[in-house]
Amino acid sequence: MFTGQRMKGCVLLRWNKINFNLKRIWVKQFKTGKEVTIPIAPKLLEVLQGALAWKAGETDYVCPNIAARYNKTDARGKNVGNNLVNIDMLRVIRWIGLEPSVAVPGRDKKVTVYGFHSLRHLFASYCAEAGVPQATVLSILGADSEIVSKFYTHVGKVSSAFWKFRNGHPHIQMLQDLPNPPAPHLSR
Repeated sequence: MFTGQRMKGCVLLRWNKINFNLKRIWVKQFKTGKEVTIPIAPKLLEVLQGALAWKAGETDYVCPNIAARYNKTDARGKNVGNNLVNIDMLRVIRWIGLEPSVAVPGRDKKVTVYGFHSLRHLFASYCAEAGVPQATVLSILGADSEIVSKFYTHVGKVSSAFWKFRNGHPHIQMLQDLPNPPAPHLSR
């Protein structure tokens, strides 16, 4: 919710892509190949600093256990971990009292309403409602304007189940005042 990134970019985030001094994260999006710069919200900074304090060993991943689960493959070498992490996320959504999927007449499978990707939509919607410049939101999401306007921004339609997160959201104010983020200057 604080980054607007897809699940893979979040669970496979590495420590060398975080700059605590600049308060920036650099993520190469797996879907588009774009490298995006994400400003670190105060609450996210607090969480990342806490994670760094209890970092065990020489792991590159911010969340090593989740990254290992995500990278899990079956006997044929096919990735199955992405589904496992998604199932974990759906369990959390149910645990907080939301039903992630709903039945739709005429469809065999339920339609997912809440999932990890919902946080990406929520981020875009909050930014739009708060007046964050579209160029800034696009650069963080790594998407083009047509896609964000058509599919990601749900101004005035944000579910009341998520509304409680908006009150006092520190990231929105920070984003409103940001110029377009600089290109990353990290050694590879």
